[in-house]
Amino acid sequence: MEFRTECRYWRGDKPCREKRLCEGCPAFEPLGEKILIVKLGARGDVLRTTPLVAGLRRQYPQAHITWLTNPEAVELLRGLPGLDKILAYGAGSVVEILSREFDRVLCFDKDSPATGLASLARAPRKFGFGLAPNGTGTPYAFNAEAEYALALGVSDDLKFRRNTRSYMEVIFEASGLTYRGEPYVLALDPPDREAAARFLQRQGIRLRPGRAAPILGLFTGCGPAFPHKRWTAEGLAQLARKAQRDLKARVLLLGGPDERALNARIKRLSRVRLLDTAGKHTLRELGGFLEACRVVVTGDTLALHMALALRRPTLALFGPTCPQEVDLFGLGEKIVTPLECAPCYLPACDRRPDCMQAISLRRVWASVLRLWKAGA
Repeated sequence: MEFRTECRYWRGDKPCREKRLCEGCPAFEPLGEKILIVKLGARGDVLRTTPLVAGLRRQYPQAHITWLTNPEAVELLRGLPGLDKILAYGAGSVVEILSREFDRVLCFDKDSPATGLASLARAPRKFGFGLAPNGTGTPYAFNAEAEYALALGVSDDLKFRRNTRSYMEVIFEASGLTYRGEPYVLALDPPDREAAARFLQRQGIRLRPGRAAPILGLFTGCGPAFPHKRWTAEGLAQLARKAQRDLKARVLLLGGPDERALNARIKRLSRVRLLDTAGKHTLRELGGFLEACRVVVTGDTLALHMALALRRPTLALFGPTCPQEVDLFGLGEKIVTPLECAPCYLPACDRRPDCMQAISLRRVWASVLRLWKAGA
């Protein structure tokens, strides 16, 4: 009996798409380059690495591409066009990777679980970061093209002041590829959209395919590593009040379980009726809510990258992080704090006003107006 395990459609544990044995199968297609992407990291960084799959697929059309990521980021990659296999980081996936042979390994994390595994993986060509051979457990650049990406992490002057390249430009260069404007990708399923549609319909908002609803989406929070990436509750409350009064917009407060208390405070401060979804949806259902918005306002956090992946007009507010690293793909505007001490990437700040407090309602409102009218 013949088993053609070198076919890209071979599964081994279940029928392939042809649902037949291999002998004489007309759909046989040999595997091309076997590529492993190691990107664990924060979920926002995982999402903004998704353009790389299209770049690899353009360069290697027959490639078989595997992506290793943290379990909590798997749902962001589900359904990503061009990606053949997703592995959630754990003992089983590590054993699988060490048992396989690849043609290329690309690693874009600098922590030792990622760099160590990338160093151990069997492949003749490696890109990005691995464990330095000096025995210290520190990262180093596998290839010359990745040295600029490594330098961004060790020089504040380069990262904060001199760098003008976006994250995608940097990782494409580190991968030996040319960046051609490939966008973020988030492939929502119908159930993800239906959850948002049901919630909004209960609020009297009916979504229509191809038409933006009169919804201003405010993603209020951010991750715990840099809590100063979010705008102020007072600013968000005033923005919500103005949007309802002057634009007749329905305002949607977005966030996860960690934003429940913050959103409740914003509702009290606004003194108007706001819709609040914090903690009431899955991560992918959050995508359904973002997709329903006419305009999204957010700090430099996961919601920013999700909104851009879903092609929503987005206002991005930047304080302690680097605005030049984020490409808006022509979908929105950036407001950068006027404070000269930013960016700093510090987890805490005792300056008052801090960088996000220094962003005025006047600037935010002017940008929202422009995006709202453009999306009419």
